[in-house]
Amino acid sequence: MAGLVAALVLVGLALVLPGLWSSDDALQERTAELQEAERQRDAELTGDLVSLAEAVRADVLPVLAGFGGQDGDADAAATEAEVEQWRSAVESAATRLEERPSAGTAVNLARSSLAGSVTILGRAVEAYAVSLRVEGAEVEPLRELARQLRDDAVVAWSVAANQLDVAGVESGLGHVHVFLPPQGVEGELNSDHAPEGPP
Repeated sequence: MAGLVAALVLVGLALVLPGLWSSDDALQERTAELQEAERQRDAELTGDLVSLAEAVRADVLPVLAGFGGQDGDADAAATEAEVEQWRSAVESAATRLEERPSAGTAVNLARSSLAGSVTILGRAVEAYAVSLRVEGAEVEPLRELARQLRDDAVVAWSVAANQLDVAGVESGLGHVHVFLPPQGVEGELNSDHAPEGPP
């Protein structure tokens, strides 16, 4: 009798275990497929964000250059027409970053950081615009505030560019460098100069 029971147990195991093994293999295969699909999605969205960041950088560089012309020169105030050009450039940059497609953490952080940098730069422009409408002792504090906000925008961009570089590496695109030309701002991160593209 004991032998019969043992035989039945063995038969049962023989029937059940292959199914369990097969199920486990299928789960691993499906997990690998989902991970690969996610990697491909992040690679595509990271590539799109690189192109977008390059366009946004082209928008904001003239604004940063305009601010740079004001540093340390109280007589070199920008005109209202120039400030309006800055405002239009920042609005163009912000519009480019309005869409926020969902992706992996690294590329999401990079996109949000770029948008944050542009928002801060917009505040710098508005502070400078107000300085053109006041007189006397009120002017310089407003321009100093505008310069500080400009510097904050530069640092925020450098963090975003560094995060985008990380996203590129994680997604398999390799290093991507969308840094600003060095602005000489304290806390600004610069490119690691690693070769761009896949290793």
